[in-house]
Amino acid sequence: MRRRIAQGNHRSRPQRLNNGGRQHWIFVGSFFVATVACAALFMIVPLDWDQAPVLSKLPNATIDDAYDPYVWGTYRPQLYFGLQARYPKSPQFGLIWYTVPAIYHNGLRHWCDKGAKDPHFMWTDHDGQSFGNQVIDDNKLKFTTQWYNQGRSFATSIKMTGKINLKMTGKIDRPEPHYAFIFYFHHPDACLLPIYKNDKLVGIEGKSEGYGNFKINFGVTGAEAEMSETSLEGEFDKVNFTEFFKPNLFAAQGSRFTKNEELSDSTGRNLWYILFITKDLATIHFNFTAEGENLGNDFDTVFTQRQKSFQDSFSDKFDLDDNSVYFSTAKTALSNLLGGIGYWNGFSKVQVGKNVQPYGPLNLLSAVPSRPFFPRGFLWDEGFHNLLIKNFNPLLTIDIISSWLDTMDSKGWIPREMILTSEAAEKVPKEFIVQSMHAANPPAIFYLVDSLMRSNAFMSMHSRRLYKFYPRLKQWYLWLRDSQVGPLKGTFRWRGRNETTTFELNPKTLPSGLDDFPRASHPSSEEYHLDLLCWMALSSRVVRHLAELSSDNAFMPEIEADMALYNSFENLNKHHWSEEKKAYFDYGKHSYNVDFELEKVDRVTQISRSRTAKTPPKLHFVDDVFGYVNLFPFLLRLLPEDSEQLKYTLDAIKSQLWTDYGLRSLSPSSRYYMARNTADDPPYWRGQIWINLNYLALSALKHYSNSGYHSQQAKQLYGELRENLMRNIHENYVHTGYFWEHYNDKTGNGGGSRPFTGWTSLIVNIITEKYD
Repeated sequence: MRRRIAQGNHRSRPQRLNNGGRQHWIFVGSFFVATVACAALFMIVPLDWDQAPVLSKLPNATIDDAYDPYVWGTYRPQLYFGLQARYPKSPQFGLIWYTVPAIYHNGLRHWCDKGAKDPHFMWTDHDGQSFGNQVIDDNKLKFTTQWYNQGRSFATSIKMTGKINLKMTGKIDRPEPHYAFIFYFHHPDACLLPIYKNDKLVGIEGKSEGYGNFKINFGVTGAEAEMSETSLEGEFDKVNFTEFFKPNLFAAQGSRFTKNEELSDSTGRNLWYILFITKDLATIHFNFTAEGENLGNDFDTVFTQRQKSFQDSFSDKFDLDDNSVYFSTAKTALSNLLGGIGYWNGFSKVQVGKNVQPYGPLNLLSAVPSRPFFPRGFLWDEGFHNLLIKNFNPLLTIDIISSWLDTMDSKGWIPREMILTSEAAEKVPKEFIVQSMHAANPPAIFYLVDSLMRSNAFMSMHSRRLYKFYPRLKQWYLWLRDSQVGPLKGTFRWRGRNETTTFELNPKTLPSGLDDFPRASHPSSEEYHLDLLCWMALSSRVVRHLAELSSDNAFMPEIEADMALYNSFENLNKHHWSEEKKAYFDYGKHSYNVDFELEKVDRVTQISRSRTAKTPPKLHFVDDVFGYVNLFPFLLRLLPEDSEQLKYTLDAIKSQLWTDYGLRSLSPSSRYYMARNTADDPPYWRGQIWINLNYLALSALKHYSNSGYHSQQAKQLYGELRENLMRNIHENYVHTGYFWEHYNDKTGNGGGSRPFTGWTSLIVNIITEKYD
């Protein structure tokens, strides 16, 4: 389970300061009292957490004519192959397959699954909008799923390229396997009627808004196939509908559908299943043609043209020759990020006081981290995803970020995880579906917007679209500033840590995105977090720039004061720099010696009971931990190029986080290195190599290698780190066929979920040296 999905068992209430969340000192009669009691004098009051969120009434970031909502795409990333359009009641197309007889049966294949015996699947080519080519290997059954759209129509082709060979298996006494492919089409707002020719079903027709009088046709080439069909009328259960149609298959072999005799040929229905059974290598087509459009009959010609256009565009935009050893790796990484873009419409479940209430309706276009594990949108991931997408299709990035910003509530809160449909919820444990209105997430989208504004090419073409982001980016910034304010002026604190638990070695900080990265051992309102200050420094710079471009003169004094404080080298050093340890740290109530008490059941078995602090926690730096969090002033370029702090940080990168495969997330010198947080909670950000933070490190090293006293050291580290990352990710992809969630710091082997083509796809930017 990806920890970021959890909201945790929070008991601490999110708070903000009076006067719009700004820091104010309250002077009392004695300096002593002011010093001892200053935290209590900051008149902290709760935000209105018992009020249900309502959608923001700020101008939408999305513009009405940005895209045609009726154009088809692979916007159902949780499926091996599925198409829909980008509007709430879109019709949906999907593929299911299985093998008969039962001796070969591995179950119905429909949703992307993650078991060892589940199919291998990867897009080899996908442009994110108009076409794709996916290769699927299901235990000797091999085929491709190819598709393209044309206007509001689409064409698909399932091409079998390999099958079970009984002679090769040595089991020639077994019955010959047959392969079943089920195509289904559901339209909630249309009556779907059959088209017969010589008593044989040859197509389906219907009429609906956006498509007019449309037709569906299908057929088989290359081999003989038996076809049968069934149709239904009523609600479409997207989660359990495969169970719904099983009774329609003959139980003995699952070799054909029984016809629904309750519906006459003139009766409209809204769901059709078309089943093809074949024993030989066949190609099956399924096409949808909108009124007034013509797909033609030459699928291969059109598809080949789309494929060549995509590959030429990829080579041109990333300046990568197809003779490069990394060409296929990079093209596949980009294709799977783009092929994982989904569209969802629905309501988010939000905790409001003691109740759970729906928030929405929300519409979201977003890439996903992993189709089988995390087929939904994550807020901070999307900033990283689009650092790559923008280099291929900046307009698609604008559409995606607009979609996210338009989910904002009236206060500026954005759900950090989008679970809007029954299909999305099916992949999430029920206890983690409900979102918390006090939970923030790293605003990586500000890093993305900063990079867009620094691109002359982008601004010359798309600056007006970017300016439309400003009202909502400003509101989001203000919400972050006020809701995550720290105990001292110029500090910030992630809300959501569990202050009372004794069952975690180090209570997680899920809103930070770094989940189990060690923080102060005993969470409290007195702690403050280094990474969040750095995110706010970056965000304030972006908002300040946009405020100027948008002529928001009334806001300028306030945002300039924020920017000056949060980007102040003096403020950073005052609150987070340890002169003794020569590094930046979090601050909080921390014990250097915590462990679990164990109750021995017998000579072998031990059960973890609770965490104890061998030494009492005290307020000080969390300076027995060094890892990704400690790099944030460097990662977000807050350090002066000639500073000793930069020098010490570069030294620590090499001495504490360096491996032959990338920068590890936590130094082995830390007590928490690769430590389980509970008996059932393995380490996550406690040593593994994560590509998103390595990308930020490379980008920062590239920046600091340009000038300054430490430029040569930064340049040397940059070259070595880049080479290590490219080599390891490429070798893992070649050997396993996948990109991984993270990589082992000792072996380089991939770990976590796979295929993980979210921020791991940033390897494309690393290979082609496209930084921000």
